[in-house]
Amino acid sequence: MKNLSFTQEFFLCALKPQGSTTLTNSTESSTCLLAGGLLELQMDGYISFDDKKVFVNKELSSDKMYLKPIYELIKNNKPMKIEAIAEKYAFDFKRPDELFQSVGHSIVKDGCVVEESKQGLFKNKVRFLPNESEVTKVVEKLRAEFLEEGNVSDEAIVLGVLLNKSGLIKKYFSKYEMQKLNDRLKEIKQSEAGALIKQMVDYIDTWIAIIITIISTSGSGVI
Repeated sequence: MKNLSFTQEFFLCALKPQGSTTLTNSTESSTCLLAGGLLELQMDGYISFDDKKVFVNKELSSDKMYLKPIYELIKNNKPMKIEAIAEKYAFDFKRPDELFQSVGHSIVKDGCVVEESKQGLFKNKVRFLPNESEVTKVVEKLRAEFLEEGNVSDEAIVLGVLLNKSGLIKKYFSKYEMQKLNDRLKEIKQSEAGALIKQMVDYIDTWIAIIITIISTSGSGVI
């Protein structure tokens, strides 16, 4: 089984145990999925940011096709402001659903989720049911990196931040563990090697704040 990216891992952890057909019922979760996808594209060099505008640097590789909904939006509207991306997702419910479907389908073959088509009036809806053993692997890996001595990978830090910002961290960590995670994150940000980490966390904080503000003012409640 291939290693999942932090966007795919977040998606897996965000699913309900009984399965989910969307993340749009939670503004925080769907916003964090979008923020995670943007950061993953940026970290892997597919896009870059300059004066709050987003630019495409290179073609999307085959192993990142689950991020195509975000990538194509930016490519077709370049250069594009983060606020404009947020507006596109806030006012068009098809975009967040397309991202949800794309990320979900990308981890079906690996056995991380089971794809189930719904019947009746909602037969066009696809439900993704999480493989709980795979969820446990992700959570235990994150717990080991943050709560034990040693280095914490950039991917683990981003996943920890996304789970924390979305409120999903409470599903998997006790209050004590959450405090330890936050303390560890502060230590890393203050260390000599923490400049990039601080930048990543700041990116996520900024994007989430912008996106949620756009959604709130639009009154759509959809992303």
